[in-house]
Amino acid sequence: MDLLALGRVGKPHGVDGRLRLVSYSGETDHLMRLTEATLRGDGRELFVRIESVTAHGNGVLMKVVGYDSPERAVALSGMELWAPRDMAAPLDDDQYYYADLVGCALVAGGTELASVVAVCDSGGGDLLEVAKPDGSSAYVPFRKEFVGEVDVHARRIELVAPWILE
Repeated sequence: MDLLALGRVGKPHGVDGRLRLVSYSGETDHLMRLTEATLRGDGRELFVRIESVTAHGNGVLMKVVGYDSPERAVALSGMELWAPRDMAAPLDDDQYYYADLVGCALVAGGTELASVVAVCDSGGGDLLEVAKPDGSSAYVPFRKEFVGEVDVHARRIELVAPWILE
């Protein structure tokens, strides 16, 4: 099953074990449909059934079956919530899931210069962490000044400023 990380589980809220859920996309409508998910973190992976998801301020509160008190629910805090791709926030044009960028070749003039190993949110914009053939790594700002056409199906990203890897 193709799973994507949709958010991070926060601290318990209230007395019935509900947990804050921080959406990675910033959107929450897609989270309201969740009925099950995989939680990953601290070397653990748990498949959970979700009893309810409700709007709360800018975010949502999630109630996991079997976690009926804040003392029990706190064990899930800090874990990432993974769910099937069809449960993720919809994408606009020129938007990509980080998972789809990882593994893409960074190409300039038909030559593969590096491959994307991670995507980092730097506060000033996303950065592509890339591995070069010589074993070194670099960061490429994921901005139009540096990156051209992105074809996730072909697993290729055009690098319009190859000098940035020097």
